[in-house]
Amino acid sequence: MVGAYQGSVGRVILNSDGSFTTVGWPTELRGAASGDPRSRAGSGTWFLTDVDDESSFAVRMSFHEISGYLDSDAGGGYYGDGLMVSGSRKHPHLYSFVGDPDDCDVTTFTRKN
Repeated sequence: MVGAYQGSVGRVILNSDGSFTTVGWPTELRGAASGDPRSRAGSGTWFLTDVDDESSFAVRMSFHEISGYLDSDAGGGYYGDGLMVSGSRKHPHLYSFVGDPDDCDVTTFTRKN
Protein backbone atom coordinates (compact mmCIF):
# COMPACT_ATOMS: atom_id res chain seq x y z
CA MET A 1 0.00 0.00 0.00
CA VAL A 2 2.99 2.29 0.43
CA GLY A 3 3.16 4.98 -2.22
CA ALA A 4 1.82 8.24 -3.57
CA TYR A 5 -1.84 8.30 -4.61
CA GLN A 6 -3.45 11.00 -6.72
CA GLY A 7 -7.15 11.82 -6.89
CA SER A 8 -9.21 14.37 -8.75
CA VAL A 9 -9.39 16.51 -5.60
CA GLY A 10 -6.15 15.79 -3.73
CA ARG A 11 -3.35 13.39 -2.98
CA VAL A 12 -2.23 11.00 -0.23
CA ILE A 13 1.27 9.69 0.46
CA LEU A 14 1.52 6.54 2.58
CA ASN A 15 5.08 6.09 3.86
CA SER A 16 6.69 2.78 4.84
CA ASP A 17 7.33 4.05 8.39
CA GLY A 18 3.57 4.27 9.03
CA SER A 19 3.32 8.03 8.52
CA PHE A 20 1.25 9.79 5.88
CA THR A 21 0.69 13.24 4.41
CA THR A 22 -2.28 14.46 2.43
CA VAL A 23 -3.50 17.52 0.58
CA GLY A 24 -7.16 17.94 -0.34
CA TRP A 25 -8.64 15.51 2.20
CA PRO A 26 -12.20 14.81 0.95
CA THR A 27 -13.99 14.57 4.30
CA GLU A 28 -16.28 17.40 5.34
CA LEU A 29 -14.95 18.69 8.67
CA ARG A 30 -17.50 20.54 10.80
CA GLY A 31 -15.93 23.57 12.40
CA ALA A 32 -13.01 23.67 9.96
CA ALA A 33 -11.64 27.07 9.04
CA SER A 34 -13.13 28.53 5.91
CA GLY A 35 -11.29 28.08 2.66
CA ASP A 36 -11.03 25.58 -0.14
CA PRO A 37 -10.85 22.01 1.27
CA ARG A 38 -8.79 21.01 -1.79
CA SER A 39 -5.87 22.88 -0.22
CA ARG A 40 -6.36 21.35 3.25
CA ALA A 41 -3.12 19.60 4.31
CA GLY A 42 -2.86 16.89 6.93
CA SER A 43 -0.46 14.38 8.41
CA GLY A 44 -0.41 11.53 10.88
CA THR A 45 -0.03 7.76 11.05
CA TRP A 46 -1.67 4.91 9.15
CA PHE A 47 -1.96 1.11 9.26
CA LEU A 48 -3.76 -1.70 7.45
CA THR A 49 -6.61 -3.27 9.37
CA ASP A 50 -6.80 -6.99 10.04
CA VAL A 51 -8.93 -9.05 7.65
CA ASP A 52 -11.26 -9.90 10.55
CA ASP A 53 -11.68 -6.25 11.58
CA GLU A 54 -15.30 -5.15 11.18
CA SER A 55 -14.24 -1.60 10.30
CA SER A 56 -15.19 -0.42 6.84
CA PHE A 57 -11.70 1.05 6.43
CA ALA A 58 -8.89 -1.14 5.13
CA VAL A 59 -6.46 1.74 5.67
CA ARG A 60 -6.96 3.38 9.07
CA MET A 61 -5.60 6.88 9.49
CA SER A 62 -4.98 8.91 12.62
CA PHE A 63 -4.55 12.58 11.77
CA HIS A 64 -2.22 14.45 14.11
CA GLU A 65 -2.67 17.67 12.15
CA ILE A 66 -5.14 19.06 9.61
CA SER A 67 -4.68 22.65 8.47
CA GLY A 68 -7.43 24.91 9.74
CA TYR A 69 -8.92 22.16 11.91
CA LEU A 70 -6.62 20.16 14.23
CA ASP A 71 -3.15 20.38 15.75
CA SER A 72 -2.53 17.56 18.22
CA ASP A 73 0.57 19.24 19.63
CA ALA A 74 -1.45 22.32 20.60
CA GLY A 75 -4.82 20.82 21.50
CA GLY A 76 -4.22 17.10 22.02
CA GLY A 77 -6.28 14.30 20.53
CA TYR A 78 -6.46 12.87 17.05
CA TYR A 79 -8.92 12.81 14.16
CA GLY A 80 -9.58 9.28 12.92
CA ASP A 81 -10.58 8.46 9.37
CA GLY A 82 -9.67 5.96 6.69
CA LEU A 83 -9.83 4.72 3.14
CA MET A 84 -11.22 1.61 1.50
CA VAL A 85 -9.22 -0.38 -1.04
CA SER A 86 -10.08 -1.74 -4.48
CA GLY A 87 -8.10 -2.75 -7.54
CA SER A 88 -5.25 -5.25 -7.35
CA ARG A 89 -1.97 -5.57 -5.45
CA LYS A 90 -0.18 -4.18 -8.48
CA HIS A 91 -2.66 -1.36 -9.14
CA PRO A 92 -4.48 -0.49 -5.90
CA HIS A 93 -7.04 2.28 -5.64
CA LEU A 94 -7.98 3.97 -2.39
CA TYR A 95 -11.42 5.50 -2.04
CA SER A 96 -13.68 7.27 0.40
CA PHE A 97 -17.29 8.35 0.48
CA VAL A 98 -17.81 12.07 0.93
CA GLY A 99 -20.80 12.72 3.14
CA ASP A 100 -23.66 10.21 3.14
CA PRO A 101 -22.68 6.96 1.35
CA ASP A 102 -26.23 6.78 -0.04
CA ASP A 103 -25.41 9.88 -2.10
CA CYS A 104 -22.66 7.87 -3.89
CA ASP A 105 -20.18 10.78 -3.82
CA VAL A 106 -16.86 8.91 -3.96
CA THR A 107 -13.32 10.23 -4.07
CA THR A 108 -10.79 7.80 -5.56
CA PHE A 109 -6.99 7.91 -5.26
CA THR A 110 -4.82 5.98 -7.74
CA ARG A 111 -1.22 5.00 -6.95
CA LYS A 112 1.31 6.94 -9.03
CA ASN A 113 4.54 5.09 -8.21
